[in-house]
Amino acid sequence: MTAELTYKSHILIGVRENGAITVIADWPHLPGQSEVQDRINDTRNDYLGFALCTPTSIMPAGGNGTHAGGSSRFRRGK
Repeated sequence: MTAELTYKSHILIGVRENGAITVIADWPHLPGQSEVQDRINDTRNDYLGFALCTPTSIMPAGGNGTHAGGSSRFRRGK
């Protein structure tokens, strides 16, 4: 995935029949339908379906509810 996660980020997730999910692709912008379809067509695994997602909440990783500290790579899209 890209190093920065914003509210404009988009993530393509593949869902298998057993419920397992895999991130197939990510974009820092809204991808076009043909770009998403190309990535779906490139997958070699048997997926039941796909979800193109945007974050509704972005939380820094730090474990146990603590802030990770340092500069944040998470920011609100402009």
